[in-house]
Amino acid sequence: MKYKIAYTTGMALIMVTCSLIKDPEEERTLIRIADLPADMQESSGITEYQDLLWSINDSGNEPAIHGYNKRSNTIERKLIIDGAANIDWEEITQDDNHLYIGDFGNNYGDRHDLRIYIIDKSALQTTSDTIPFSGLITYNYEDQTDFTPDNMNTPFDCEAFIAIEDSLVLFTKDWRTEQTSLYTLPAVPGDFTAHFRKKFNAAGLVTAAAYSTGNGDLLLLGYRYYTPFIHVVHGFRLTAISMSNSRRIDYFDFSGVQTEGIAYSADGSVYVSSELSPVAIQTLYRAEI
Repeated sequence: MKYKIAYTTGMALIMVTCSLIKDPEEERTLIRIADLPADMQESSGITEYQDLLWSINDSGNEPAIHGYNKRSNTIERKLIIDGAANIDWEEITQDDNHLYIGDFGNNYGDRHDLRIYIIDKSALQTTSDTIPFSGLITYNYEDQTDFTPDNMNTPFDCEAFIAIEDSLVLFTKDWRTEQTSLYTLPAVPGDFTAHFRKKFNAAGLVTAAAYSTGNGDLLLLGYRYYTPFIHVVHGFRLTAISMSNSRRIDYFDFSGVQTEGIAYSADGSVYVSSELSPVAIQTLYRAEI
């Protein structure tokens, strides 16, 4: 399959023809569940808790989380996070007691205010439409020294993270090399330096992550030339981070779908959300992996 991609550099327009080859052994599909409600058209991250998919919208939207019921295709809860600001929310993840919202979108690579909001799960039981965040993580990348703005040309953009044991693992997207760098942070409030752990050639832009505590599988969602992919990394561990036991699935039949969120369900299913794009409405899918 060939795609013609246009890039602009200054005033020049460069056309690149790219070939993506199907591997029959890794051919899977995305099964459409529903077109998402309009209030989720910029869904940039999802995670499942108490039978709802909790979703966030990205920059320019309210600092809110939406509790989405995939059976009725309705938003059952909309909770404003009191005192929070949505500069560029890109991912939501969880551990046993907390939700974490990553306000770390950084297309220009110039942010000095990267942050992660911590929300106690007990706060979701309230009948109020507004809840507080219980803690705030602020951080910087240990290997970033240059903050010169350079739109979509930085290795310090981030749209994916997971909570594992007592830590958070961040997966950046490098616009130039299509690699992802792994960084770790403590999963507690404070101001920290994110420590570089490993680089992985994702061969695309990583936009979301999910982790199964049951089987230890890590999922990295993204797209290359707007063709979605998922890397399945088996046996991912914090103590000895390795990406070697992995396989990649490309969803060639869904070119143009801007996949931005991924989550494990309680029944072991994997759900993927996409944003509204020029060629596709915001949609929830079940992913074959």
